[in-house]
Amino acid sequence: MSEPAEFELLELAVPYALDAVTDAERADIERQLAAAPGPDAEAFRIQVAEARETLGTLADATAVPPPAALRDAVLHGNRSQISEHRWRNAVLAAAAVLAVGGSAFAAGWLLRPPPAPPVAEQVMTAPDVRSVSTSLRSGGTATVVYSRERGDGMVVFDGVAPPPPGMAYQVWLMKDGVPVSSGPAMRDARTVMVPDIGRATALGVTVEPVSRATDALPGDMVGRVVLP
Repeated sequence: MSEPAEFELLELAVPYALDAVTDAERADIERQLAAAPGPDAEAFRIQVAEARETLGTLADATAVPPPAALRDAVLHGNRSQISEHRWRNAVLAAAAVLAVGGSAFAAGWLLRPPPAPPVAEQVMTAPDVRSVSTSLRSGGTATVVYSRERGDGMVVFDGVAPPPPGMAYQVWLMKDGVPVSSGPAMRDARTVMVPDIGRATALGVTVEPVSRATDALPGDMVGRVVLP
C-alpha cells in the first residue's frame, strides 16, 4: 500500500473504533483493511485498540451518565460530515462523557449558551489527534493523547499504583534534546493535561522526591514514549 493510502486507513481507525461511521463506510474500511499489507493492518488494529482503551478509561473516571438531551444530540447528529471531519465525529461520545459532571449541573449547562470546549475535548476533536501508550516499570500504563496542531495533550494513567511514601510522579517533555517538566508532581496517577506539547519529541514519567528542587534533572524514569 502506498504511504497516502496507509495514512488514510490509519486516519479511519478512531472513527471505526467508536462506531462513528455508517454501515457503508464501515464495510469500505473493512475491505481496505482486508486488502492492506500485514504491517498496515496491524497498525490499524493497534490504533483501534488504543482508541477504545483510552476513551474507556476516560469514561470509567466519570460515574454520572450524560443527560438524555445531550445523548440524543450525539447519537442523532449529522453524519454527512464524517468524511470531512472524521476525528470530530469519532470523539463525540467521549466529549459527552467529559462535558457533564452531574444532573444538576447538566440542567443549568443545557440552558446556557455553550461555553468554549474544554482543552481535553479540543485535543480529542483536533483533526491531527494521535495516541501512543507505554507500560510503566512501576506497573500500569500511560497513554498520551495529543495534537501538534493544538499544541496540547493529556496523559491517561491506568492501573498505576501510588508512588512510595515521600515520592511523586512527574511528567517530562523532551524538547530540543532537553527534558522539561510539565505540570506539578502528582501523588496520585490520574488524567493530567500536558500543555505546550507541540515541539516535544518524547514524553517520560519519573518518580521524584516530593521536595525536589524545581530545576532538578529527571530522576528515576519509569516510562517513556516517543511522540511521532
